[in-house]
Amino acid sequence: MEMDENTLKAATEGFNLPHDVIKLPTQGIFYKSKKSSVKIGYLTANDENYLMSNNVKENIVMSLLRNKLYEHDLKPNELMESDVEAILIFLRNSSFGPEYKLNLLDPKTNKLFEHTEIIDSLRLKDTKEKPDENGVFTTILPKTNTTVRLRPITFYESMELDELSEKYPKGMTAPIITNRLLREIISINGDEDKNNISLFISSLPIMDSKHIRNFLKENIPQLDLKREVYAPSGELVTFSVSFGVDFFRPFF
Repeated sequence: MEMDENTLKAATEGFNLPHDVIKLPTQGIFYKSKKSSVKIGYLTANDENYLMSNNVKENIVMSLLRNKLYEHDLKPNELMESDVEAILIFLRNSSFGPEYKLNLLDPKTNKLFEHTEIIDSLRLKDTKEKPDENGVFTTILPKTNTTVRLRPITFYESMELDELSEKYPKGMTAPIITNRLLREIISINGDEDKNNISLFISSLPIMDSKHIRNFLKENIPQLDLKREVYAPSGELVTFSVSFGVDFFRPFF
């Protein structure tokens, strides 16, 4: 499915492939190019072959991004998760429409029921803090009173951390939390030395670790994927829109 170099060049420079321009939830504040919108190609019959295949080896999201992002100065592995989500929603809406059918569990009867979500109605969450011109946040940790500067990790980095957990030796605990913090923290009280940051993280109180996690979650511009719907029994069900393989296989 990978687009060859000549085709990608034609798409990014000549714009001769069918595409549309979509706005990014982050407005490009975390990218060197500061692009607030990107050109995204439409899914084609050739892409449909790929989506229907049971022999997909690569992460389906990364494969779609590599083939449909028509920007020469913004790579798929540089994209923030919320921007990836916006791109996936566009790809699905422009191919299958905004209606997304999924099965949910009725907590009262313990039976599944079908619900149709209109995914183009998703909106951005409100944020309180803003990053600087380089896309870096600054916050003071509540327990150690340390001033840290934070860089949100990309969708690709998050995927790498998930893969680390899967590949880690059985019976051993994968250092997901500490590895994530090592990517997110770029300075402690002005010190950018990675060895010192690593030592700091190894003894970081959970209260401070949780603060970093919540701070970034609350302040990175992102879509509000949590939804509520009433089950047939009348019980309120809360769920989150997810972007797995089924998201692109609604009619297959």
